[in-house]
Amino acid sequence: MKRVIVLVVAIVATLGLTAPPATAVPGWETTATTWTNPAARHPRVVDLRYAQHPRFDRVVIRFAGRIPGYRATYHRRFFHDASGLPVPIRGGLQVVLVPAYAHNGAGADVYRGPRLVRPGFPALKGIAMTGDFEGQVSFAFGLRPRRAPYRIFRLDDPQRLVIDFKHT
Repeated sequence: MKRVIVLVVAIVATLGLTAPPATAVPGWETTATTWTNPAARHPRVVDLRYAQHPRFDRVVIRFAGRIPGYRATYHRRFFHDASGLPVPIRGGLQVVLVPAYAHNGAGADVYRGPRLVRPGFPALKGIAMTGDFEGQVSFAFGLRPRRAPYRIFRLDDPQRLVIDFKHT
């Protein structure tokens, strides 16, 4: 019996069937990134919170339903979806959530987070919700420097998308 256990352990170690490591935080990005989630059907964006940490500023977007896909791109200026009106914060990162909605089937808002706020943190200078239009919810993050490194990762229970902006 002892030989069988040793043999099984040796096979498992050889084949790499050991438990996967704990989820690691991704590295810092300085270019556009995207992620898709085909399992997300009608996720609702319900809240956004932000905080300052010793080495980065953090934004957490909370969802009802599965986390939608996203597209993150740097911009010099931001504009509100549909209207095209300028957003009163300087350049930085735009994050577009797809598919995503900040309203329910009757058209009532379900999003309870800030629409425009200026936290004045070391990297994160401004946050604006720039749209809830045609199955996309978008946010603009005013940064200093404008192309501050960022990282995005997902957390469950509740469903959240975390965006960190590195202090430079």
